Amino acid sequence: MSVEEPVRRVALVAERRLVGQAIAAALRGRGLAPVLFEWPERGGRLSFRQGLARSGASVGVILCDLRTPDLLHDVELLVSRGPIRWLVLTDSEFGPRWGTVLGAGATGVLPTTTTTAGLAKAVRDTLAGGSPTPDVLRERALREWESVAEEQRELVRRMELLTHREYEVLGALYDGLSVRRIADASGVAEATVRSQVKSLRRKLGVDSQLAAVALYRRSLEVFPRARQ
Repeated sequence: MSVEEPVRRVALVAERRLVGQAIAAALRGRGLAPVLFEWPERGGRLSFRQGLARSGASVGVILCDLRTPDLLHDVELLVSRGPIRWLVLTDSEFGPRWGTVLGAGATGVLPTTTTTAGLAKAVRDTLAGGSPTPDVLRERALREWESVAEEQRELVRRMELLTHREYEVLGALYDGLSVRRIADASGVAEATVRSQVKSLRRKLGVDSQLAAVALYRRSLEVFPRARQ
């Protein structure tokens, strides 16, 4: 069977392009035919899905560490719509985030410590109709997500409204940086950062910067932030 036959094509969606290229090369070395896609932009999801359909892939791998709520939401959207059966390769530790993407429709979740051989086997198992995530692990992840209180779920949904930049600004405020320091570090005007703070406060439904930071602190209990 040729490696270019559609049944062995694998859609590869990487948050970080260089990582995606490395994984693609490794999978080619294992007899698979990965088709690498850029991370879908908010306004370009239709063309992205059209590209997926043209790829002929029936299985896909998403490379993303789920470090922010909006990235998690992006992955949820990707895995929730067929016909591709998705595997998620992530830095995120086992827990409610795994349950979130599995509940949304992912066929399996794998840690980034998975070897190239292990990933290739997971892809082949998925092509054959299986899943690399054992039922007992899947059920445990789903239970962990379901155990998250409704109040916390609502908090996550509110955090998902923030853009990448707004989330970064909120994280910087949590770390104790002033608006001026955030502006200086980002190379933008203070007015720009103040506008971003105003926007994130509105989205979170709070009246003050302190209240926004308090919500951020609570959100870390559910989805701890990856430190750069």
